[in-house]
Amino acid sequence: MTTAPGPTGGMPPADQELLGHRALADAMLGARPLPELMIVLHRLIGVPVAVLDHRGGMLAGAPSRAEWPVEQILGVVPDERGTTVAGCLVLPVDLDGERVAVLSARCVEGKEPLLGFAAGLVGIELSRRNASLSGRRELLGQVLEDLFTRRSPESEAARRLAEYGLDTAGSHRVVVGQTECLPARLKTFPWNLHALLTDDDPYLRAIVDGRVVLVVPDNAAQHVARLCHTHLGRLGAHPRVGVGGCHQGVQGIRISYLEARTALRGGDGVRTHRPRDLPAVLLLTAVEARVPLYELSSEVLAPLIDHDGRHHTDLVHTLHTYLRTGCSPAETSARLFVHRNTLRYRLRLIEQLSGQDLSTPAAQMHLWVATTAWTWGPDADAESVLTWSVGDDQ
Repeated sequence: MTTAPGPTGGMPPADQELLGHRALADAMLGARPLPELMIVLHRLIGVPVAVLDHRGGMLAGAPSRAEWPVEQILGVVPDERGTTVAGCLVLPVDLDGERVAVLSARCVEGKEPLLGFAAGLVGIELSRRNASLSGRRELLGQVLEDLFTRRSPESEAARRLAEYGLDTAGSHRVVVGQTECLPARLKTFPWNLHALLTDDDPYLRAIVDGRVVLVVPDNAAQHVARLCHTHLGRLGAHPRVGVGGCHQGVQGIRISYLEARTALRGGDGVRTHRPRDLPAVLLLTAVEARVPLYELSSEVLAPLIDHDGRHHTDLVHTLHTYLRTGCSPAETSARLFVHRNTLRYRLRLIEQLSGQDLSTPAAQMHLWVATTAWTWGPDADAESVLTWSVGDDQ
């Protein structure tokens, strides 16, 4: 452990400050940089010191049992020279230009430059650790992307995920989140400073296609989703989080990801996949696999499209609205502004022309996919797909 210098006697103040800076810098070379830094800083200035994260958790402090007025400390926005509150001098700790923590010390005269130097060292150490974890998450993101896009065989995906500590034989859920912020900020802003100090994430987390993706145990999914939403809310506007179903194996992780992507389209907040969202999952899968849905749908709906063109009717739209409302005649009539008898006539005609029995689940799913793909048109992208397919069903 690094120790502070002994008594300096009549040493000039500039030399004393230089000696103090050197002692603090040496502390950062130890096995536990932040705890050792706080111990040396405490010995140098003779008052309790601590680094607190934005939630009030202590990252390191000396003495470790010192009590702090956390609410008052977190309630101020300290400037670079420090701000005094509740008998404490509070200095900001920045990471890549973002304020992530504070260095707090019991008020002491004349030690502000030394405390400012220590706060800078804390920021450097957090940045170093964050860069290390960001690189690891970058590699994990490629592993997950290869899994989701089927570029990796299941056996290879399982082997690569095992290197990150994930046992794919177990059951997991996937949590997907997004917000309106710069991609670089989404990648670099730390979620949990305590995780930085242990050089490890509690859960598998990466950035895939501009979204945060986490693979978590079933019993942790809702808690992680709420934390994810809170974190994204700090980074940008309109944070939204989708939670996939619980599935087993590599294939299960892929399915849960697609389910989470579908739930994500439900709007701001935390949304969990529902069994009735299965058609949207299948649709997203088809779009990402580049299946020519529009052309296939044109063939399926050809009798209805032809009838609409020749008789100026709207059977395709009627059918799609009926399926989107969960086959509710009352809600469909209200949305289309038609009488219930008119709707019944149209549905009978649709069954005759299509040869499908609309009371069967198989026909409902078949025609739902077809009418949705037809409505998008040939040039719609995956985002349009999910916006259309899920948007009105919440």
